[in-house]
Amino acid sequence: MAAQEAVDERRTRQVATPCVPRRGCYDRGETMAENLITRALTALTDAKVRFVVCGGVACILQGVARATHDLDVRVALEDGDLKGLIQVALALGLRPRIPEPIDALLDAGRRRAWVEEKHAVVYTLQSASGAFALDVFLNYPIPFEELAAQADSFDVEGRAVLVSSKRHLIEAKRAVHPPRKVDLRDIEDLLELINE
Repeated sequence: MAAQEAVDERRTRQVATPCVPRRGCYDRGETMAENLITRALTALTDAKVRFVVCGGVACILQGVARATHDLDVRVALEDGDLKGLIQVALALGLRPRIPEPIDALLDAGRRRAWVEEKHAVVYTLQSASGAFALDVFLNYPIPFEELAAQADSFDVEGRAVLVSSKRHLIEAKRAVHPPRKVDLRDIEDLLELINE
């Protein structure tokens, strides 16, 4: 039991805001996207949605110096989690980027069709201004339970938020085809952080 507590303590990190390099809150110079990232993370956690932060925000939290204006999450694709996600998105004023109603996320057949027929990777919900997007992975190279079990926990506004491990971030970014420059840079930076 003591060994598990030591692992949990080591894996929990305190962060003021998930979108560094800026510090503080929206009222003190944080951009609208950064404010919505923090609000989305806290709202999803408060709604008890099971999710893991992936993508750019996860890289930032893991120590990569970069910027992002979207939040990528891998959500447990269970009805309760998806209903919570939908409630949070509506409360934040987010709308689907594609002409599919947000409730379609609850339909496993439609999600499967988006992936198989449209080659969709994410279902994007965006703010009215377009300054912020919440990307919900429909297809991810790592199963949710494994991703969550090996994720690191970060304190965001007093809430424990699961963030993809560096190794899983690297694995997911290596699975992107064709590789994007930002993913290649992230992989390089994450490998450096692992080897420190």
